[in-house]
Amino acid sequence: MTLRRWSLIAIVAGLVGCRDFVAPPTGPDATRMPLALSADVTIPPTPASMPSTPVSFDILRQAPGAPRLETYEASFWAVDGQASGVTVNYLPAPGELVGQPFLRFDIPKNAMVASVSGARVRRGDSVLVTVLIDRETFTVDFQPSGLVFSNGSPARLTIWYENADLDYNHDGVVDSTDTQLQQDVGLWFHAGSMRWVPMPSANDPTLPSVSTALYHFSEYAVSW
Repeated sequence: MTLRRWSLIAIVAGLVGCRDFVAPPTGPDATRMPLALSADVTIPPTPASMPSTPVSFDILRQAPGAPRLETYEASFWAVDGQASGVTVNYLPAPGELVGQPFLRFDIPKNAMVASVSGARVRRGDSVLVTVLIDRETFTVDFQPSGLVFSNGSPARLTIWYENADLDYNHDGVVDSTDTQLQQDVGLWFHAGSMRWVPMPSANDPTLPSVSTALYHFSEYAVSW
């Protein structure tokens, strides 16, 4: 891990006002309803989503020797009108103060739009966001399901897959085919039943990491 890479991560974390991955016992305004129950809104669709799951869909898996994460369930309070977010790292290796990054999730100021019921979020409303991470695959579930973000200022998700099993096609050999498949890695979301839909995402195989804008909460996976 280079100094430049960690410096960039630290700068981003500072700008968004990230919080500890352990949820506080009470919210910033525990007496207030988390979401206002008035003013119906239209939930925007995910841009450029595809109607069906291609046959090549295959979720990345953690490498057999990958370190454990700091936590597999992270929570924080998101407040409309304030930027918030969460970072989850791997446990530090011997000699490291901070482990390698696994996940970074950011909610910009005024990004929350509506709950799954279609109720519009008001300034100062808060919601407890929970991130559930699968222990074997690069799959992340965001709760409460159905929370919607602004088209103009969506949430942002980045997942680092440096510790993924390099045998992408599971044929027992790590070769040029796996190297080529890495170029196709992206983020997908669970659209119900057994259907997964690819999302517009940016893949950087040099880190390696993949990131995308989130317009609603669902279950997400790193796949090719």
